[in-house]
Amino acid sequence: MATQEEFWERKKQLNDDFFVMGSVANPAAEKQITDYEESKGFTFSEDMKDFLTTFGSLVFEVKEEVWKRPNEFDVLPSWKFGYGFFVYGLSQDEEMPSWMNFEEKYHESLEYKETPLGQMFFKRSGNLYRAYTDNGVIKIEYDKYDDEDYEIFEGNLYDFLIQEINNLEEDYKEYINEGKS
Repeated sequence: MATQEEFWERKKQLNDDFFVMGSVANPAAEKQITDYEESKGFTFSEDMKDFLTTFGSLVFEVKEEVWKRPNEFDVLPSWKFGYGFFVYGLSQDEEMPSWMNFEEKYHESLEYKETPLGQMFFKRSGNLYRAYTDNGVIKIEYDKYDDEDYEIFEGNLYDFLIQEINNLEEDYKEYINEGKS
């Protein structure tokens, strides 16, 4: 199982075409996490709690000047919409955008499912897929309207995030190389 240090070391290996920001200066407090778990009925794993108290929330993106953002009605291969990902969370930072907060993601999940797969904590840009967590289980959902269309991720949160950095970097390389041909 990967650690926070391995995750952050992998993040540091990204080149300057990548932009990472989040609530690192004011991550979640333990009481904030406990209160949230109790209010929603979720149980977060120790690695999720570690992430929340260390990072709060994060955004990973390829800079817009490198990976042009598709227009709303562009018809492109789906991966070309995946210029980044969002790791939602909790924070003590009052400047954290509400769309990065667990509470808003919880309500978003309820808009299309009566019982969500857990707490949504991850979304790939372009709405390619989402991931949820509850009681240490990570579920990756590909179709938000299909109750059966998800898979269980084998590993912890940091394994998942390292894999997502790898996926983003692979897509970035494909995008960059396509522009050279």
